[in-house]
Amino acid sequence: MTLKKEKPKNRTVYYFRCEFAKIEGAAVKDTLETMTKSAWLKLNSTEERTFYIGEERSVVGMKLSSRKAKLSYGNRDCTLFSVGLYEEGASANTINKPSKASAELEAGTYDAPIDQEFLDGEGFVCIFGNHLIMSPAATFRASVINGFLSSLIEKGGYVKESNVMDIQQVADIDVVKTIEDEGVSNIVVNAVSYLSTLEYIKRIDPKEKVSGKLQKITKMVKGVLDVLRDDDTDAEILEKEGLNAKVVISHDGRTSGNDADIGQEHAKNTAKLLASTNVGGYVITTKSGTKLTNEDTVLKHTVKVKRHGKSAGQPHECLKFAQLQSC
Repeated sequence: MTLKKEKPKNRTVYYFRCEFAKIEGAAVKDTLETMTKSAWLKLNSTEERTFYIGEERSVVGMKLSSRKAKLSYGNRDCTLFSVGLYEEGASANTINKPSKASAELEAGTYDAPIDQEFLDGEGFVCIFGNHLIMSPAATFRASVINGFLSSLIEKGGYVKESNVMDIQQVADIDVVKTIEDEGVSNIVVNAVSYLSTLEYIKRIDPKEKVSGKLQKITKMVKGVLDVLRDDDTDAEILEKEGLNAKVVISHDGRTSGNDADIGQEHAKNTAKLLASTNVGGYVITTKSGTKLTNEDTVLKHTVKVKRHGKSAGQPHECLKFAQLQSC
């Protein structure tokens, strides 16, 4: 019997940076990499590295190792780890293989073996200093990994540091250049999509920081919904009542002069701010007509990796991406 040749799996890799606010006026000395390694060693069992994230799901720190990334300016030590997402006690769905003898199919269930759980997704992370190269599974966002790191270092003894940690996605420099070169005609923010992604991020990681200007955009979006509400919450308006609203920030291209230039800079800065966050639900249209969404603005790279079940094999793609970014 000839075995079916398994095709490689596509994985998308993203670049993040971590910053720490000062603690009582003093800068945080250790890097996120140092804290992660220290906490992981202290929490030396998988049970201690498992954190509940809601909706009956948990994320667990699976495996950590030290590697070397071959960068353009020399080899760099880095830390590589994997996290898994699972739902305790959940069964997997199965169907019979389609055949000419069957007119219908019905889904069945299959329980995980004793002392095992079905893996809903696996994410890989490469950290060097305060830089992170992430490859989350399609089943969960990078914010799940951010939340895991925050919980890990907090439980590992870095309580104050976890409270001032801010991990932000890095915008694609080509997209930033496009915004700078072409200017901004308008930014359209869809209330449902924007608030939903923001709510998801906050639910997964309650410590997720929202920058001052992003808070202003959020207040603007919620302010539009205030017109539609009595005592309803955002969730009730969006989910139950089916209402939606859009906020449009536009720049009048017919104006000129110093004040118009200042206005255009405000529009560009707002566009670049949205491009550097994890939130979605926005469309940036440049003066040349280029349309940019969250999927277009983040710095990412897609690589082919060896399959391991429905997940992927060892996360060498994170090292490859680190090498690409150093060129």
